[in-house]
Amino acid sequence: MDEGGLRALGRALAVRGWQPRLAVAVGVLTVLAMVFLEFKLARANDTDAARDVPLLASSALAWGAGILLAFATASRVLTRDRDEGILLLCRLRGHRDQAYLWSRTGGLALALLSVIGSGTLVVGIVTAALARGPVELTVQTTVAGLVFALAFSGLMAAVAVAALGARTRAGGYMALLMVLALPELLQPLSVHVLPAGWGELSSIPGALGALRTALIPSHEDLAGFLRAFAVVLVFTALALTLARRAVAQADVPKAAPP
Repeated sequence: MDEGGLRALGRALAVRGWQPRLAVAVGVLTVLAMVFLEFKLARANDTDAARDVPLLASSALAWGAGILLAFATASRVLTRDRDEGILLLCRLRGHRDQAYLWSRTGGLALALLSVIGSGTLVVGIVTAALARGPVELTVQTTVAGLVFALAFSGLMAAVAVAALGARTRAGGYMALLMVLALPELLQPLSVHVLPAGWGELSSIPGALGALRTALIPSHEDLAGFLRAFAVVLVFTALALTLARRAVAQADVPKAAPP
C-alpha cells in the first residue's frame, strides 16, 4: 500500500458506518432547506438577506452535519484501528504513525469538506442564479463561506481525532466540550484581557467566524483575516500534536482485569 493507497484508505474509513451516512443525509436536508429559504427571500425581493444565505448555509452545515460527521467518524477511531489491525497493517507496509495519522485526519477533513463545501457552493450557485442585478457580492459571500468550510474541515478533523480518537465516548465528548465551549464562554473576558483584534480569536468558533467575517463584503478586513488565519493554523498544529500523542496512547491496550 503506497501513499496514495493510504490516503484512499483514510477517505474510505471516514464515511464507514451508518452514523457518518446519517450526517451526510443531514447535510443534504440542510442544503435543501437553505435552497428553499433562498427561493423564499428572492421571491420577497429581500436582496440583502438573500445574499447572506450562503453564509448561513456554511454555518448550518458546519455546526450541524459537520459536527455530527466529525463525532461519528472520530469517536474511538484510533482504538478501533488498533483493535482491527489497521494501525498494524500500516506499519507492516512501511508507513510511519505520522503517515497513518495524516491519512485518518485528512480523510475526515475531505469528508467534512465534501459536505460543508459542496453544500455551500450549491447554495451560492442558487443564490447567484436568483440574484437581481450584479452577482459580485454574492460571489464574494460564497467565497467567504467556502474559505470557512475549508478552515473548519481541516481544524475540526484534527480536533475531533485528538479529543475522541483514543478516549472513551464519554471522556472524548467531555474533552471536546472543554475545547470548543469553555474558551467560547470565556471570550467576553478574553476581549478585555487580550490586545484589540485578538480577543475574539481565543476560541475555535470565534477564530473560524472571524476568518469568514473578514471576507464578507460589508466587513472586509485583510489584517483581521490574517490574524484569524494565523490563529486557525496554530489551533490546527496543536490539535495535530495532541492527535499524535493520542495515537501512542491508543497503541497501548489496557491490561485485562485479573
